[in-house]
Amino acid sequence: MLAPARSLREAGCCPCCLLRFLGEKDCHIYQKSAEELQTVAHILCNQPQGNADSATGDNKCVNTDDIPCIACLGILQHGCSEEFLDRIQSKMEEECYKSQLFSLSLMTPIQLLVREHAVMLFLRERFSDLYTGQSIDKVTSMKDVYKWRCGPRLKDKLNMEYHHQVESPFLIQLMFEHKETETECSFLISACPKVFPTNSRKRKRDSEQTVLNRTSVTRAISSLSESKFMSLVRCPPEKVDTMCRCQELTCYHEAVFVAGRYNKYSRTLSQTPWVVDGERRGETSVSELICTRIKAMFMAQEYRFSSAGREDVDVRTLGRGRPFLVELIQPHISDVPPDKMKLLQQEINSGTTDIAIRDLQVVSREESGKLKVGETEKTKSYSALVRVEKPIQPDDLKFLEEITDLTLAQKTPIRVIHRRPLASRDRVIHNMSGEYIDSQHFRLHLKTQAGTYIKEFVHGDFGRTQPSLSTLMHMDTDILELDVESVDVDWPKTIDE
Repeated sequence: MLAPARSLREAGCCPCCLLRFLGEKDCHIYQKSAEELQTVAHILCNQPQGNADSATGDNKCVNTDDIPCIACLGILQHGCSEEFLDRIQSKMEEECYKSQLFSLSLMTPIQLLVREHAVMLFLRERFSDLYTGQSIDKVTSMKDVYKWRCGPRLKDKLNMEYHHQVESPFLIQLMFEHKETETECSFLISACPKVFPTNSRKRKRDSEQTVLNRTSVTRAISSLSESKFMSLVRCPPEKVDTMCRCQELTCYHEAVFVAGRYNKYSRTLSQTPWVVDGERRGETSVSELICTRIKAMFMAQEYRFSSAGREDVDVRTLGRGRPFLVELIQPHISDVPPDKMKLLQQEINSGTTDIAIRDLQVVSREESGKLKVGETEKTKSYSALVRVEKPIQPDDLKFLEEITDLTLAQKTPIRVIHRRPLASRDRVIHNMSGEYIDSQHFRLHLKTQAGTYIKEFVHGDFGRTQPSLSTLMHMDTDILELDVESVDVDWPKTIDE
């Protein structure tokens, strides 16, 4: 490999790209310092028996090669320097990101596809006995080399785990650009009419970015014969004066999901912010009382609240509470241990008497999906304070206990028809009973299919619910108070007994 190595070096390849085009895939070699890699390149170019693994030393990378590489345009040089990795570390510290594990993602200029292909054809033409039939796919990926080279060093700087083959929910994204060579793919638009249709070529002057992307450039290069490509592009590529720079450095964390159950004790509190005709009703809501502190704990940009159904403003939720889920968007902190979640729960509960939460815990994305699975098949239990038109005795309520699995036909209630489509749906009351209070009041206990309109079942909603408690008792009945006694969803797991 003496001759190819020397030719690559003379053409302007950095040590990492020299090794890449020689087919080196040992990640440990790329993790050597810049000085060591220079030594490896010198050995490969001048000693036929040189071993690429003969240089030893620590992993500190000092960029000693100031000439931009023709193949990577400096991404494996300046982009791997201590100076640049310190910039990543500063970004993490400024934005207070904390995670157990991180991954690296690179977006590189598409002109590197043309340059790498030009280097490979240069080798194939000069050393046909070694490179005949070898495609660019055989060259070690520049992105892999970057991750092998920088991942372990960032691991030490950030005090986070890094595994090249393991995807992490926390991603450090690097977008590189190189202004000096950004038009190097333009020739493909006219050279490859099958890849770039006529209407695309007409738009060339307006926006090449609309037609030149990684997929189209790869297809275009593959469509050209070697002789045609070499007649259009210099092989090896021209040397450049400037290094590729990172245009954008961003950190992204996948959503974190927090689950729990809430009790609602107020009859004047909405579940989510209540806005009518652009005007806010009420100072706060269940979701805000729960989510504001959770969002602050995880340093999230925003949140989405969902639950297993919802209650009206004037309805309480008692018993073990209603399951809820908070999706935290772009959290800066993702690992909150159970003891801190317990303290967070206590903080939320001590801040209000309107609600209380329990079983607060972090759940996986897969677990979060269980909240809505089989939603209409689940059951809920209620108690309602009912007023009757005519005087009753305790015996007048006994017939309710004999009714089981009563199917109701419910049209969209009048009270919500302004925001929901008109429809008729069947719902089931599995069982019910009456608890006598006085001649005009009793408490109705019932277990129903999720989604049943309880208020409308009691008063009939002007005949829009059939049958109703009113038709069953042959008198007008009205509901004064409603409580949710249980939401029979075995999720999330019980923590607080």
